[in-house]
Amino acid sequence: MLQTEIAITPLGPFSWAAANDVGRNFGPVRHNWQEAGAVRMTFLLDGGFAPVGVDLRFADGALRGEVAGTSDLGAVERQVARIFSLDVDATDYPEVGRREPKVGRLMEALPGLRPVCFTSPYETAAWAVMSQRISMAQTATIKARLIAEHGDPLELGGVEVRCFPSPERLLQVEAVPGLAAEKVERLHGVARAALAGLLDCDRLRALGDEDGPASLRVIPGIGPFWSSGIYLRGCGIQDVFPDEPVAIAALGQLHGVGDQPGGEEVRRLTDVYSPFRMWVCFLLRVAAGRAGLIEGVAGNEMKLRREHRRGRG
Repeated sequence: MLQTEIAITPLGPFSWAAANDVGRNFGPVRHNWQEAGAVRMTFLLDGGFAPVGVDLRFADGALRGEVAGTSDLGAVERQVARIFSLDVDATDYPEVGRREPKVGRLMEALPGLRPVCFTSPYETAAWAVMSQRISMAQTATIKARLIAEHGDPLELGGVEVRCFPSPERLLQVEAVPGLAAEKVERLHGVARAALAGLLDCDRLRALGDEDGPASLRVIPGIGPFWSSGIYLRGCGIQDVFPDEPVAIAALGQLHGVGDQPGGEEVRRLTDVYSPFRMWVCFLLRVAAGRAGLIEGVAGNEMKLRREHRRGRG
């Protein structure tokens, strides 16, 4: 019998509930989360852009998925693992929280949280050009419309699902309701870049933390912020703390240095998070969206310091 299921066993802390909570609220991927709670993820397979669907669930200690659209289960497993940061052995991740107690308390408040990434650098780049100067909600609506009208259909779990349009298909799209003509042309530029191999995940990872993002700035509409975003969140990079305003503000608040710490201060504070600096960045971003969590941890730290000083006095 032809095998159609993948299974990925996490190494180190992982919470499927936390991943679901993030995914349902993360505009670029939330169309994969169904109202009934099912996770039917669609994406274009790395390399050849074959449309793939995976009906995901967590059972018996592993993330399991029924696959449609390809027989290359190894490639699907690798891509799903990257999307949910399960391609990393996180056995030593809690050590970061022991070295830095404030981060440790955030880990305790959000147990098992790992970064949830974009499905591919290609989809990240498409999101980047669509989302400029409009809200995440508007962009998510436009992306859903593109998928519905131009994506390849698959049957997954007895239900028809569709993938984001392949680069070849995207080049045929002449207009998108809600998108200016300039953005449609930039989407075509993303498609051409994908077909030329510029958005290949393995290529970007091999280029590294400086040359990888820099190589993407030849794509029209992709500047420093999104070239970094495509590299980090499209490729699932583990150990870079990016110049990301929300995370940097949360970092400063957590450490009591204000919400706009400078570059040297950020580097000083985040060196201790290696080799999981991007993971802590993601933790800070999620924590910043939970009312009072950053403030509570920072305030508790100050209280502990006062009590420690009294004890010594």
